Amino acid sequence: MLNPEFSYRQLLHDLTGVVNEAGLDPYEAYLWLYENQEARGLEPVTYLSTSITSGGHARDNSLAMKEIIERNTSSAQLLAEQLAIDGQIQPKSAIEPVVVGKTHWNQAEYMEFWLSVVGGFKFTPGFVARDVGNLRITAHEFFKSTELDIDKMISDESAEARASEYFKMSSAFASMIFDGLDAKPIGTVVRMIDTDMSLGSQTERAFARLIGAKVMNIAVVQPAQPKDLELVNRVLAVDTARLISFGATVFDTANKKVRLILTETAA
Repeated sequence: MLNPEFSYRQLLHDLTGVVNEAGLDPYEAYLWLYENQEARGLEPVTYLSTSITSGGHARDNSLAMKEIIERNTSSAQLLAEQLAIDGQIQPKSAIEPVVVGKTHWNQAEYMEFWLSVVGGFKFTPGFVARDVGNLRITAHEFFKSTELDIDKMISDESAEARASEYFKMSSAFASMIFDGLDAKPIGTVVRMIDTDMSLGSQTERAFARLIGAKVMNIAVVQPAQPKDLELVNRVLAVDTARLISFGATVFDTANKKVRLILTETAA
């Protein structure tokens, strides 16, 4: 769903094609996003972290991976649109990782890209080639200092066995910011669908906490005034009820006359 109100949807959709056609690595892709968002007068404020392959519709054992990804993508975008309707996010400045499709990257490379996006690393006009090379080199230097094992991170070992490597990567990216690399991190990370089931989402949450970004959960409230009632999108309501029936963490849909709000997670 390339809803034009969500300015980054088209940009991230286009990014997928560019990455595949030009064979960009995560840092080159981040540079492409950085330059194109600047050209369009965009600045990311909110990052919508969600489960794509490991939770949500992945709980339904009858689905193939392709359908799991498609359904989780649709669910997350419907939920983002409801958050915008309820005034909890500004669609123009919301980054939705589900919009980026399949590329040649492995899971570690996806994390390098998204942690760069959340970290908001900046480039100097006229020196972007130097700066993107410096970002790549610095990241891999910090990977060594944290003893990150990339091979283990992308292996077929269990999520529990690989989790420590993901968190080492979040620590490495945070250390780059603490070390003075020019950056303007995204201010808010929103936990969307079944984020506790996703190593990627858990890593994004850990990184956000390390760099001082707000980490928000979605909650449901009853509007104070009848005029404020906003019906939850019925497709979203049915989809969410299905997710909850499989044990996914989203929000309660028992009462349709509700609105969504964001609440900050405890430290």
